[in-house]
Amino acid sequence: MVINLRYLWTVLALVLLVILQYRLWFDDSGVLASRSLERQIHQLNEDNAAQEGHNEVLMSDVKDLRNGDALLEETARENLGLVKDGETFILFAEPENE
Repeated sequence: MVINLRYLWTVLALVLLVILQYRLWFDDSGVLASRSLERQIHQLNEDNAAQEGHNEVLMSDVKDLRNGDALLEETARENLGLVKDGETFILFAEPENE
């Protein structure tokens, strides 16, 4: 049985086409990997923007702490329950519903 030369070239071309398509779509540098990396970059950019906003708030607090005692006093009152001399502390508690 003689293999037709044209048939051999056709099979070889199809095999090469399949290999190239695989590399195009599924390889580490292929289309799917590129799309995945683009999604990761987009997510990281969003995370960076959120972190920059948080950093701006923290820098504002640092500047306020350096320039005066108002923020320090506010933080102590809210977090530590600071009460100045001559002030009366009144706590309003809601009754528990049982």
